[in-house]
Amino acid sequence: MGYKDAVRHRYSIVGQEYLLTTCTQNRNPIFHNFQSARSVVRVMRQLEIQNQAIITCWVIMPDHIHLLLQLKIEKELSGVVALLKVNASKFAGFHIPWQKGFHERALRNYEDRRTVARYIIMNPVRAGLVRSIRQYPHWDSSFL
Repeated sequence: MGYKDAVRHRYSIVGQEYLLTTCTQNRNPIFHNFQSARSVVRVMRQLEIQNQAIITCWVIMPDHIHLLLQLKIEKELSGVVALLKVNASKFAGFHIPWQKGFHERALRNYEDRRTVARYIIMNPVRAGLVRSIRQYPHWDSSFL
């Protein structure tokens, strides 16, 4: 059974995997700073420890993040994303200005998670930030 987000008319379903993207306000490259990027990592780990979500793949770009996230509790996806944004600011020690909202796409059963994970983590290479993902410090994937 899903939980309906009345604001955007999206359904949040426990166990559903979502490819999620959220950006900083005006695409400000806040996460170019190592400590700011690591504050997001800390929050992602906290969401997992609190059993709110499983984050199986992620990359933190200078001005946005991509996640492959599975909801673990009966809660709006937007609520989990709001926690991520608020707590990232808390751990960074300063207000991180985020763009309102986020983009999500529910993965279908037939989609290959390994292919989706490769797409996510190759973002720094496609953006020209590094030549190899091994050179980029802000990513992880349980599929690779």
